[in-house]
Amino acid sequence: MSTNNMFDGEIRIVTLRARNWLETVRYYRECVGLKQKFSDEASQYAMFEAGPVRFAIEGPDRPAYGRGLAGGALMANFQVADLAATVRRLTANGAQVLTEIRHGPGYDHVAIADPEGNEHIVYQRTA
Repeated sequence: MSTNNMFDGEIRIVTLRARNWLETVRYYRECVGLKQKFSDEASQYAMFEAGPVRFAIEGPDRPAYGRGLAGGALMANFQVADLAATVRRLTANGAQVLTEIRHGPGYDHVAIADPEGNEHIVYQRTA
């Protein structure tokens, strides 16, 4: 692994931003048949097993990072061991960090954007 790699080297979660969270969760569980790991209706966040990468669905009421006009419906979620140190390295390397560190259900995170404006999450698991 490169010493410049700020992430663990894997995308761990792909998140679908859904306008109708409940219906979208039902669709992937009942119609597609994905095995649901958990669901947090208050946070509008659900997680499904999808092989080595997890598939999450996030609703519009409490997103990790709000879907803007240019923001796509899918976000890659990069897991890191030390979020604060990673944010410092990203900033020092000229990455566009869109948010301060935020707290979600079981993780802390920031949103970043690539040069094309695609938004992604960098997160650290919490207890």
